[in-house]
Amino acid sequence: MSLSRNATLGVLSALLLSACSLFGERAAEPSVAAPAPALAAAVARMATSTLLEERYRCGARVATLRQLGDGASLAVDGRSWALRPEPVASGVKRVAVDDERTLLWTKGNAALLEIEGVRQPECTLLSEDRVQFRAVGNEPGWRLDVTARALVLLTDDGDTRIVAPGPLLEARAGLRHYRADSVDGELSATVVERLCVDSMSAMPHPAAVEVSWQGQTLRGCGGEPVELLLGEVWQVVDSEGAGGADLPQMTLAFGSDGRIAGIAACNRYSGAFSLSGEGLRLSQLSTTRMACAPALMDREQRFLAALGAVTGFAIGADGSLELKSGERVLMRARRK
Repeated sequence: MSLSRNATLGVLSALLLSACSLFGERAAEPSVAAPAPALAAAVARMATSTLLEERYRCGARVATLRQLGDGASLAVDGRSWALRPEPVASGVKRVAVDDERTLLWTKGNAALLEIEGVRQPECTLLSEDRVQFRAVGNEPGWRLDVTARALVLLTDDGDTRIVAPGPLLEARAGLRHYRADSVDGELSATVVERLCVDSMSAMPHPAAVEVSWQGQTLRGCGGEPVELLLGEVWQVVDSEGAGGADLPQMTLAFGSDGRIAGIAACNRYSGAFSLSGEGLRLSQLSTTRMACAPALMDREQRFLAALGAVTGFAIGADGSLELKSGERVLMRARRK
């Protein structure tokens, strides 16, 4: 056997042993004979992989999930387990190879941890690993999470998970491009800051996104819909078909704390708003008690009743805000 062949096998053996020790297992040293094709392919993947580490706070404990290539390990309180994936309807569930009572089930920034059958306090992803940007799309359903450490793509309606560590970011006005390498190829995403409406939920988002993966182009929307509501005060310009100079002053101001406030024709009002995949809801509305002319008070009551009936919102082509009940537009507003 030539010197170069011996050296190559030595490198492969070192890589294999190093990678297996990471996951708490030690493989037997391969013989001098040429490695099997499957083993050689696995070692080659390890040699080009980048370690991805995510940490979760579970009560007083910190659980560390490490991923290298197709392998994963869990470390808690100085103990470690090699993990295997287990199919689930949502999220990503991994179970210890040698103890099915130990598992980590991640869903977004949260996780469920069980150690030898004992459920631990709810886990949350530590801040440095939190999702900085999220995009979603349909047909097939997919989701892209961007963190400081990786691009994570869930596709095939959640059946496939691709992790590409160490994303690079190129940015210019109104556009961002992320790129990272996974063990199975390059994963990239282009984010354009323009209105995008989800094709299934009709929820508006502040960005349009294209994801490239293994020759596929996945198109969808990204960013938090609430970003479209926050900012300067909205002035109502059309309510129940009435608008123009005769419309009394009615305003809406959405806060990052989940509160809404403004002027309701006569009095000031405040309340709460919630935004979910099912739409927009306004609740807990209350007003000051100043008396005005009967016509103005009537307009105020109708305005407040309309706010209470809101189930969703849209952003018009001219940037106006439409508050809706189902398909019906209850009022329109523009930035003051």
